[in-house]
This record gives sequence, C-alpha cells and structure tokens, in this order.
Amino acid sequence: MARFKKGILFLALYVLIIATISFPFTGMIIERMRDDLIINVVPDSFHLIQTQPLELMMLELKLSFIIGILAALPIVFFYGYRYLSRLKLGQRFKINKLMVVLVAGLAVVLFLVGCAYSYFLMLPLVFQYLINSATDAGVASNWRVSDFVNFAMLTTFVFGLVFELPLVMNALARSGLVPAEIFKKYRRHMWVIILIVAALVTSPDVITQVMVGVPLIIFYEISLFIMRFTVPKAKVAPQA
Repeated sequence: MARFKKGILFLALYVLIIATISFPFTGMIIERMRDDLIINVVPDSFHLIQTQPLELMMLELKLSFIIGILAALPIVFFYGYRYLSRLKLGQRFKINKLMVVLVAGLAVVLFLVGCAYSYFLMLPLVFQYLINSATDAGVASNWRVSDFVNFAMLTTFVFGLVFELPLVMNALARSGLVPAEIFKKYRRHMWVIILIVAALVTSPDVITQVMVGVPLIIFYEISLFIMRFTVPKAKVAPQA
C-alpha cells in the first residue's frame, strides 16, 4: 500500500510539472485549433469570444492538465502491465508479451488515426456548415472559446475511441462474450444503427453524415474480416 501511495504521489507530481511547463503554450494551441478548424475554412464572419473574465485562463489551465495527463499515460500503462504480469494473467488467458505489445501499438495507431480523421477532415467541414448556415440566416457566429475547444477536443477524442472498433469486436469474439457469428448475422442491422447514429450526432447535411457513418461501416467490415484469422474456427460461423 505504501508503494501504491508513492506511485500515485509521483504521478500527481509528474502531471503537475508537465502542466506547469505546458501552460505558457496553451494559448498558441487554442490559436492553432482556431486556424486549422475554422479560419482556414471560413475566414470571415467568425469570432471566438469569452463571456467571463477568467474563462480563457481556466480553459488554458484545463488544457495544460490534459497535456500532463496524456504525458503520464505511458507511465500508467507500464506499471499497470507490470502489475498484471505479477498476477500471471497471461498464462490464464494465453497472452504473451509480443501480443500485448502488438495490440497496444495497434490501439495507439488506430486512436491517432481516428483523432487525425476527426481533426483534419470532419471537424472543418462541420464548422464550415454551421457557420455558413448561420451566415445565410443572417446570424453572426461568435462562439465562446471554451465551447469551441471543448467540442473540438471531445469530438476528436470520441473518434479516436470509435476507431478502436476492430480491437473491441475481436476482443469480444475471442473471449466468447459475443460470438463472432452474432456480428455477422446482424451485419445489416448494425449498418442501419450506425447510419442512424451518424445522422443524430452530426449536422443535417449528407456529407457530414457520410463522413461519420462510412468509416464506422468500413471498420465494422474490417473487423469481420480480421476475425477470420484471429478468432478460433469453432467460434466463427460460416458465411452465407
């Protein structure tokens, strides 16, 4: 327990140090987000504003701690892996170190690809649609800086998680919690659900809905294909 407390204290101190170092640069991060997502797409008729005296400062403080937490994640994963190794879970579930490294690396790559897709492709189109729609209606677009940054970060983070779909589906199938044949049997149902979700969480224009729904369907199909090689034959039903 004493070692655990020391570890928590070390992580908290590490996050605080990284947050302190990164705090002076958070203003440039916000400015870069504004330029990448909006100004380069819709240069006119848009302003970021703050409606409270400390709104921008609190946002920068929040960003600095997020950076600190992200910087601490590799340490958390390392010590978490060491702890699980002591429990010998790998022997119980037939998981070797190489598999752990490959899965962890693939998870990081998929997450980064999802974040990049959201940040560089989807969000600029979404913001362009929203601002142009407001302009056509004679409404000026003056967004709170905290709302803009929070929305952009949350959307990017969610898409990073969404792109983990192949790993999640394979984990469920390999563990037997959800048989692989279930994913295949209800494939078309999942397509409909994905398109409905894409329509609900995006703006009404078809382009944005397609940019959300199509990647999810593609990843669903990729997951089914990967299952042919990763899930034991006994757990995979033959395709019709």
